Amino acid sequence: MHWTDRVYGESAITDPDLLALIACPTVQRLKGIRQAGPSALAFSFKAVTRFEHSLGVHLLLRRLGADRREQVAGLLHDISHTAFSHAVDFLYESDEQNHHELIKPSFLHRPDLVEAINRLGFAPEDFYDDAIYPLLERPLPWLCADRIDYFFRDSLACGVSNPAVVSRMLAALDVVDQTIVFTSVSAAREAVSLFEVMNREWWASPTEAYIYNEFAIALRTAFDSGLLVEDDLLADDAHVLAKLRDSGDPTITDALDRIAHFDIDCLVDYIPKVTPKLRWLDPPVKVGSSFQRLSQL
Repeated sequence: MHWTDRVYGESAITDPDLLALIACPTVQRLKGIRQAGPSALAFSFKAVTRFEHSLGVHLLLRRLGADRREQVAGLLHDISHTAFSHAVDFLYESDEQNHHELIKPSFLHRPDLVEAINRLGFAPEDFYDDAIYPLLERPLPWLCADRIDYFFRDSLACGVSNPAVVSRMLAALDVVDQTIVFTSVSAAREAVSLFEVMNREWWASPTEAYIYNEFAIALRTAFDSGLLVEDDLLADDAHVLAKLRDSGDPTITDALDRIAHFDIDCLVDYIPKVTPKLRWLDPPVKVGSSFQRLSQL
């Protein structure tokens, strides 16, 4: 498998057991799920898929020297994202916005994944909880492969960074005591600054809050009428969107239209029912053979 990755450039996976895992229908499904959720309906440049991101997390873990099991965990960490990614968290009004993590075991026990995971010498239970993998997952505001990859990938898609900037930050990453660190204060500061821009202008912006809440109206109406059932969310974006667009229900179609033709004036006096998750960084910086948080420096 050879491709040009938007973050890491020319990339390849040649391990036949990993390729068998990637070929599973449950993994391939992630090609149809946009990382930006319904925001991609308003901003077509937000084309990053959960599949692309999952491959990227695997590549970054490999680059950072993670063992094979943690690299596999990287490939599988988003396996249970429902259609339109975090849109479901606005439907269920989840404070943690982590619905996909709650249903992850059921995905890992799908027959195609069980066979591929067993072939790798692991068990589905090895990948229930990403928190056991210190390079893959750390709570905010630490660095982790998941957070770094979606930050680089989304910032490129949204024009907040560029390939030269991402390459510079990527080159400044290292691992100390199973912790991802920056090797310089300047790289850490640049990452914090750009991450803050992504949070303010995209991930947790008033625009995102509006779009996600409007989409939740469409989903809630569809569920209340029986047009959608929970299994529909286990498919992909196109499946759910087709059902919504074909519904003929003006509450649904009007909400979709407000998203697709987003107007900044909609935000005047708008109070969202659910607000997006806030994100920030205080990354560790390498100091000698150890590290300190940027805020301590």
